[in-house]
Amino acid sequence: MSTDATTPTTPASPSSMLTGDLTAAQAETMMNWTKSDLLSGKLTPEKANDILNQLGATAEQRAPDARSAEEKQLDKAFPPAQPKDYQIRYGRPGEEVQETPDLHVLDQSARTWLSTAGFPRETGNSLVNAIAKVSQQTKGMSDEQLEVYGHKEYERLQRVHGEKLEERLQLAASMIHALEQKTPGLKNLLKSKGIGDNAMVANLLIAQAQKYHARKQAQRR
Repeated sequence: MSTDATTPTTPASPSSMLTGDLTAAQAETMMNWTKSDLLSGKLTPEKANDILNQLGATAEQRAPDARSAEEKQLDKAFPPAQPKDYQIRYGRPGEEVQETPDLHVLDQSARTWLSTAGFPRETGNSLVNAIAKVSQQTKGMSDEQLEVYGHKEYERLQRVHGEKLEERLQLAASMIHALEQKTPGLKNLLKSKGIGDNAMVANLLIAQAQKYHARKQAQRR
C-alpha cells in the first residue's frame, strides 16, 4: 500500500532522534523538548536525565526554562547567538593580523557585548562589519573633520527616526551602559574616531536596544 506524500507524519520523539550527528542547535532544541516533556509528565525524571546525558547537556542546560512567553517569542524571532558564533575579523580583507594579548581581550569583550545584548548572529556580524568600515573611513580624520562627520550622520538618523530619535538613542544608551557595567570598554570603543556617530552603527544599536529592553521587561513580569 502506497503512502500519500502529503500525509503529515508524527514528529519524532527526542529519544528517537538521538541516533546520528546533531548540530548544537538541534541538540539544544531536543533538550528543550525533553525538559518540556518532563514538566508535563510525559517523561519520568530518570528517562529525561538519560536523554539529557546522551545529549551532553550541561548543568545550565538542564535547568528548567524560566523564560516568559514574551521572551520565548522574542528568542524565536531573533535568536541570540553565543559569543563564539560571531565572525570578527581584524585588519583589511586579506590582511593577516597576529593575535596579541590586547587583541585577544578586545575580541573576547566584543563577543561578550554582542551576546549579552542578545544580538542574533547575522545582526551582530553586521554591527562588527559596520564598525570596521567606519574605523577605516575615519582613522585619518582630524577633530574638526570628525565633528562635521558626526553632524552629518546625526542628520541621517533624524531623517529615519524623526521625533522618536532622542527617545530611541536613550534606550540604546541605557543598553550600552548595562553592557559597560558587566564588561568595560564598549563606551570607549564607540567614542573613538566617530564610531558611535555613524548612522549605520547607531541604527543597529537602536534596533537591538528595543529588543534588549523588551526582554528585560518580560523577565520582570
